[in-house]
Amino acid sequence: MPRFRAVVTDLDNTLYPWVDYVVPSLTAMVDSLCATTGLPRIRIVQALKAVYTKYGSNEYPFAIQESELFAPYRSDFDSFNELVIWPAARAFKAARERYLRPYPGVPETLQALRDRGLLVVGLTDAPRNAAELRLKWLGLDGHFDALYTLPGYPLPEHVDQGIRRREAEGHYRARTRVVELPREAEKPSPEGLRRILEDHRLAPAEVLVVGDNLRKDMGVAEACGATGAWAEYGTYVSSEYRERLAILSAREVTRRHVSDEPGRRPARHSLAISSFGQVLQVLDGWRWEATSREDRPSASRMRPGRRAPRPAPPGRPARPAAARRRKRS
Repeated sequence: MPRFRAVVTDLDNTLYPWVDYVVPSLTAMVDSLCATTGLPRIRIVQALKAVYTKYGSNEYPFAIQESELFAPYRSDFDSFNELVIWPAARAFKAARERYLRPYPGVPETLQALRDRGLLVVGLTDAPRNAAELRLKWLGLDGHFDALYTLPGYPLPEHVDQGIRRREAEGHYRARTRVVELPREAEKPSPEGLRRILEDHRLAPAEVLVVGDNLRKDMGVAEACGATGAWAEYGTYVSSEYRERLAILSAREVTRRHVSDEPGRRPARHSLAISSFGQVLQVLDGWRWEATSREDRPSASRMRPGRRAPRPAPPGRPARPAAARRRKRS
């Protein structure tokens, strides 16, 4: 059994349900814009989607003033800011405070990892601004030794002076040390994990990678020779929220955050967990294997100290232990 020294974890849909928070938050923002501008909902959504597509993220924080909605009011940003942007920002924030919560057991598990003396590192495709602020707002930033993100967004020309002042004062920065990776390091590129291994002098066999996306998170772990634990629980997104996200977000942006297309049977991974708390059991040597594609991955559990079954290829279920014994007899 490998001796792990570090856990590298994804953030969105691994530590908290990103879709469950961002859909109602964006909806509340659009509702506010409809009320303050009097414009048709479809025009507002299309204007925002154009900005999200341009920046490759529907978490770009200055989408309203960067959109065509602001064009008629460029000569009077202060009024537009007070009457349109701030009500929308408050609506988004109120929804975020209501719906953004960590998955059960996440804070306790992160603390347990630190208590064991393990290095805890975040590796996300989110921009620095969004990732750092979410960890800080959730109170999780103190549990991480480092956070590796994609580059943050600079402040645009038209922005509230209070935001500019707080940014200069470091108000939005988390306690965690943040490393901005180049955009080319976006997963499934293994460059982000390779940078972590180099920065912290870790061997791949000493690292457990946790994430909800098979192609990206588990692909990165495999490419670097690390152990991957698939956060299957993070792939459960309701069809209603998928449809609402598709309306509010550009398709290529949505695919970054939702692992599988609706209606597709997801592939399987040889080591899957049904809660973040099971990371501790994985570190203790427990392993799960599915007896069929329909079974949950915890259908067969191996006790610590026993050899775990050989991982099945991605997309193919592992054979039950009983079948293996019959073949050897």
